[in-house]
Order: sequence, then structure tokens, then C-alpha cells
Amino acid sequence: MTSPAKAQRGQAQVSQRGQSMVELAMLLPILLLILLGIIDLGRVFNAYIVITNAAREGVRYGSLYPSDTSGIRARVIAEAQGSGIPLSSGNIQVSAETTPGDSKTVTVTFPFSAVSTLISTFWGGGDLQLQSRAVMVIQ
Repeated sequence: MTSPAKAQRGQAQVSQRGQSMVELAMLLPILLLILLGIIDLGRVFNAYIVITNAAREGVRYGSLYPSDTSGIRARVIAEAQGSGIPLSSGNIQVSAETTPGDSKTVTVTFPFSAVSTLISTFWGGGDLQLQSRAVMVIQ
């Protein structure tokens, strides 16, 4: 037979395990929300860095060949696609300057969509519009 002291210890252990399960069930959604937020924040920073590099690559090409607008757009798209960001020519604006000594500007806009709709509500829902601009003097 089991002594009453051992029976009470056994009940206490079962009770504590049940309490731990309830605490986990309460905290797990919050922890998952934080994890999704961290993942989305990392994806936003990555996308911003990619479009910034793409804009720089386009304006670098544009400073050497200022009248080749389609070539500038192609450079920007190729740079972004190499990093997994799908851009189209509608996401790219190129200034019209072609005179040496003037500044050439390339602006890249990218609609970023979050993994979680709950996370996207922090910036007003829908897509977050990332934008990067690069300026360089025409050679």
C-alpha cells in the first residue's frame, strides 16, 4: 500500500504538470506571434537592402549610359531578381537627365506583403510600400 505522504506527492506532481500545460497553452500563441513578427521584420530589412542595392546598380549604369533607360531598368530588375525580389519596370522610375554633370536618379518601389495578416495590421494592413532612391552624377 501507498502511504498518504506518497499519494499527496504524486497528486502534487500531476497537478504541477497540468499547470505547466495550461501555462504553455496560454503563452504559445503570444510566442508564435513574436516569432512571426521577427521573421517579417527580417524579411522587410532584407527586401529594403535588396531594392537599395538594385537602385544603386541602376544609377551606376545610368551615370555611364544616361539615355539607356531600358538598360537601367534591366540592371535594376536583374540585381533584384538575383536576391529573390520580383520587380517589374513599373516599380522603377528613372529621371530624364542625360547631360554630363547633372544628377541621374533611380527610384525603386516594392510592395512588401507580410507573412501574417495580424503582423501587417501594425502598419495599417495590406502591403508595406518600400522605397529606395539612388542619385549619381552623370559622367
